[in-house]
Amino acid sequence: MWYDGCLMGNKWRSIFKVLRGQRGDSLIEVLVAVAILGVVAVAFLSAMVTAYHGIILADEKTMAESLTRTELERVRNASYPVVDDSRSVYGYDVDLDVEYIDPVTYLPTGTPLGMQKVTVTVSHDGKVVLVTETSKVNR
Repeated sequence: MWYDGCLMGNKWRSIFKVLRGQRGDSLIEVLVAVAILGVVAVAFLSAMVTAYHGIILADEKTMAESLTRTELERVRNASYPVVDDSRSVYGYDVDLDVEYIDPVTYLPTGTPLGMQKVTVTVSHDGKVVLVTETSKVNR
């Protein structure tokens, strides 16, 4: 071969012998590495999107629980009978539905018999996030 002459040293001769047997391997290795990197990147980004959605749902739930506690405290401090109410707070809709119930049978009645079932519904972006029920007694 052309590099076997006296101008080439033994060092270069051994390098060319090593490279001669590995033609194309480096291209395949790079393609495999890029494919593996792509799969890892897609998995990582998918995990990030899932975590982001989880954080959003947790924030909605936390805000709904806080609004519900506030509303139930307001009902607890209000005098009997409590009336239906709806309001919007920080982009959340808080609905207070009240119905009279019989204190013995716990069935709905149309007349005040000393007990009310209070339902607090918290919605965000048109979907219900949390529904909580309690009762209010005339004392």
